[in-house]
Amino acid sequence: MTSALEQALQLKRSGRLDEAVIALEGALAQAPHDGFALGHLAEVHLRRGRIDAAAAALDRAEAEVGTTAFTARLRGDLLVKRGDYAGAARSYADAVALGETGTWSLVRLARCRLRTKDLEGARGAASEALEREPSSAEAWTVLGDLALREGRLDEAESMYGRAHEHAPADGWAYAKLVEVRLRRLPAERREREIEVLLKTTGRDNEHLLGVLARLRRESGDDEAAARAWAQRAARTGDLFAREQAAFALRRAGQLDEAARALGACLVDDPDNIILFQTYVRMQRERDALEDLRTTLEAALGRASARRRGAYLGQLRRLPSPLEGGDSGLEAGDGEK
Repeated sequence: MTSALEQALQLKRSGRLDEAVIALEGALAQAPHDGFALGHLAEVHLRRGRIDAAAAALDRAEAEVGTTAFTARLRGDLLVKRGDYAGAARSYADAVALGETGTWSLVRLARCRLRTKDLEGARGAASEALEREPSSAEAWTVLGDLALREGRLDEAESMYGRAHEHAPADGWAYAKLVEVRLRRLPAERREREIEVLLKTTGRDNEHLLGVLARLRRESGDDEAAARAWAQRAARTGDLFAREQAAFALRRAGQLDEAARALGACLVDDPDNIILFQTYVRMQRERDALEDLRTTLEAALGRASARRRGAYLGQLRRLPSPLEGGDSGLEAGDGEK
């Protein structure tokens, strides 16, 4: 390994990602066929949210050295960013088959299989991760998610409990443990119990606000659910929480507020096809075509190459500012 590449990797490990990109590109100027350096460049681009740049670097890396455990794992991470969970699962499975040690790919393989409703496949991957690392809180959490989905609350509580035991600082595992315990209570007690937690031992756990939001949605109070998601977003800047708050506002019928929130989220997350479809349909139904145009144009410059066609297609279907009218939308509402 050259000194230039070692310096680049040190920058990457320290989280100085912009500097790491410059250093890696400098190392590649000296050795343009270094597949190892290209793989790390792809990983840094992924961490910076530069999906197209990551894909280009990863393609170059695999052209030089073929598919390795490292590049297969990166391909899985890239496909997750693009929302292709089935493709990501195949890539993570390749990483495991090619000899990746540790549990990163196995846990993410389990999560992707859970997303694609391959429950037995998810169980197998999580169990294999635990064979390698019995203290993996992430793997125990996946098994808890499986049990919860299948309605086995005792088992779900046990799995989440093990995750919390192995990683007591993991706020997500603790929130899942709290959620499954709340589901054992009468509906009228659940919100009161979690609000007590949020004022005491769980005050610093933003994931509990997500649990509160889900409980409020289940009770039919989408406006209150939106407030909980917005509170989490205000605390953390969490894009997922912002998007969920926007969807909750839409379900609550607060369409002006929902449109503003969805539009801002789309600019920040332009490759989210569900968000894109929901926002486009809502703005067309409201005849808010100029707002739609402004948002699509702002998001277009940040969208990956594979999504730009959808933006350009919708922009072409909008009437010119002098024409007015509505050309309709064929795609269905993408909100889950």
